[in-house]
Amino acid sequence: MLWCFLDRQTPPEPKAIIDTLPLLTHKFGKRAGDMKMSSLARYFHYKKTAGLKLRVIEDIDLLARKHMEEGARNGFLDVKEAASKILIECLAKKVIGDMEPETAKELAICWRKFPSGWFRFPFKIPGMGVYDMMKARKRMMNLLKEVVLKKRASGEEFGELFKIIFGENERGKEKMSVENAINYIYTFFLIANETTPRILAATVKLISEKPRVMQELQREHARIVGDRSEKDAALTWEDYKSMTFTHMVINESLRITTTVPVVLRKPDHDIQVGDYTIPAGWTFMGYPNVHFNPEKYEDPFVFNPWRWKGKDLSALVSKNYVPFGAGPRLCVGAYFAKLLMAIFIHNLCRYRWSMKVETTVTRSYMLMFPQGCDVQFSEDTKVD
Repeated sequence: MLWCFLDRQTPPEPKAIIDTLPLLTHKFGKRAGDMKMSSLARYFHYKKTAGLKLRVIEDIDLLARKHMEEGARNGFLDVKEAASKILIECLAKKVIGDMEPETAKELAICWRKFPSGWFRFPFKIPGMGVYDMMKARKRMMNLLKEVVLKKRASGEEFGELFKIIFGENERGKEKMSVENAINYIYTFFLIANETTPRILAATVKLISEKPRVMQELQREHARIVGDRSEKDAALTWEDYKSMTFTHMVINESLRITTTVPVVLRKPDHDIQVGDYTIPAGWTFMGYPNVHFNPEKYEDPFVFNPWRWKGKDLSALVSKNYVPFGAGPRLCVGAYFAKLLMAIFIHNLCRYRWSMKVETTVTRSYMLMFPQGCDVQFSEDTKVD
C-alpha cells in the first residue's frame, strides 16, 4: 500500500473535490462505517431480505433488457451510458422512493451537471466542470433535504434501501440526522454513477479481447436461460448465484481495474504508522498495489478469470484483494455493483456483439474511454 497525505491547509479548490464526497473522508471511528456496511450487507446478503433482493434483481433485469433491445435495434449500445441509466433509474426507486415529477426532473438535470472528467481540473472557476458540479451539488442537497423532511413529516414511504439505512440507525442510541441521511443518498448516487458504469465498460472491453472468455460466458448464460420454463422469465436470486464463471470474470476485472485507484480516510486523532504520525484532520490517501504483486498473482497484468476457480467468489475483500477498499468502511455499493454487472453481462450475452479494436481504456483518476465504449450488435443478433 502506497500512501500520501493532504494537509488541512491544502488550497480550497483541490480540497473541494475531496470534501464534495463526505462519506469517503468520514472521520475514523466505530460508527463511521458500522452503519453503512451492516445495513447494506443485510440488504444484499442476509436471507431474510430475499424478497428485497428479488425485487432489485427484477428491476435491474427489466431495465437491462430494455436497453439491450434498444441497442440491438440501433445496432450499437454505449455500455457506460446504458449502465448509468440503469443504475440511476433503479437507485432512485430503491433509495428515495416516490417523488413529485418536478423534483425527479430537477434532480435529473442536476445529475447532467456532473460531466465525465469533472475531477481533472480541480478549480472552481465559472464555466469549468468543478464549478458547475459544486453548484449542482448544492441544489441537489437542497432538493434531497426537502424530500427527506417532507417524507419524515408525513410518514410517507421512503425507498426500501433508504428505510434499511435510516430505520436501522433510529433503533440505536444515536439517531441519524437529516444531514447525514442526505449525505448518504447523495454520496451513494455520485460514487455509484462514477464507478460502476466505468468498471462495467472496462469489463466488457476485457471480455471482447478474450474469445475464450466470451464463449464460456455465453455457455453459462445460455444454460441459465435454457433451464427456465419460460425463456423470457425474469432472473431470480438462484440464477444470480449460479453465475459462477460470471463472478470469476467480475472478480478478475475488479482486480485489474479497481473501482477507484485510492482509498481516502480522514482520522479524527493522530495515528502512528511505523515511524510516521498521520496528524488528525489530514486526508489519508492509500493506493492498493497488491493486485499487481507477482508473488500474490501469477502474471498479474494478464486478464485470467480462471485464476478465481475454486475460490470464495462472494468475498468482497481479503488481504490481497481490495477492489472496494478495506476495513469496516468497505464501499457502500459493493454488493449492488457486482449485482448490476452480472445482470448486465447476462443480458449482453443473449446477443452477438463485439467492441471496436481501437476502443481503449485509460486512467485519469477514474477510468476513461477516449474512443467511447460502444458495443456493436450483429444483424442476426439474438442468441436465444
